Amino acid sequence: MNFNLSMEDYTIILNALHYYKKVEKREQFQAYNEQRINELRDKLARQLIPSKEIDLSQYKGQEYRYD
Repeated sequence: MNFNLSMEDYTIILNALHYYKKVEKREQFQAYNEQRINELRDKLARQLIPSKEIDLSQYKGQEYRYD
């Protein structure tokens, strides 16, 4: 698949994923746990800026800062 997303679109998706980690999930959506959401976030980041030099594992567990 090939998506044409702006940086604003990407930010909206990241914020939605961050919010979704915090809400109670019902029925089949319980499969989307924090680990799976973080993996999706990292996958999106790697596709946005592909680089072998960036190790996203060092950032796991850190919350975003919006200040």
